[in-house]
Amino acid sequence: MRLRAWPALGVVLAAGLLAAQPAVAAAQAAVKFYADSGDPCGRGVTEGTLDWREGPVIRPIVQVEGTLVDDAGFSPCAKDELHSRATFSAYKSDLLVDTETVKADNGTVPLSFGLSDANGVTAMDRVVVRVCRFSNTPIGISYCGKAAEYKMP
Repeated sequence: MRLRAWPALGVVLAAGLLAAQPAVAAAQAAVKFYADSGDPCGRGVTEGTLDWREGPVIRPIVQVEGTLVDDAGFSPCAKDELHSRATFSAYKSDLLVDTETVKADNGTVPLSFGLSDANGVTAMDRVVVRVCRFSNTPIGISYCGKAAEYKMP
């Protein structure tokens, strides 16, 4: 009887370790991001998480989850006629793999999208996030905050 318990214990232990690996790998891949428009009023702000997902079977993707806020909340600054755009650019070394732009105007926009290669094969090693503000009229000013770069963990 005692000899049968050891193999069964080994099987249970191995199954537990195999089941825990994907959860650990997923937890290590998520990176918090933040970028703003660079003005003192904090008019355009994006924040959230970048989650690198890749493997031998699944398509390499960076999942973006978060928000883009434009002139929301209380501010000592007067409202303006500008809107915010957040651009997310995914790279493999110096090669641009994918880009996505999201717009917000006087409110909060939820972000939930994936950055990936159109062919589904190129893995990305960094994402650059930048928030810019543009005029709502054909003529007017525009400006951008500093680009924030995030590398795959």
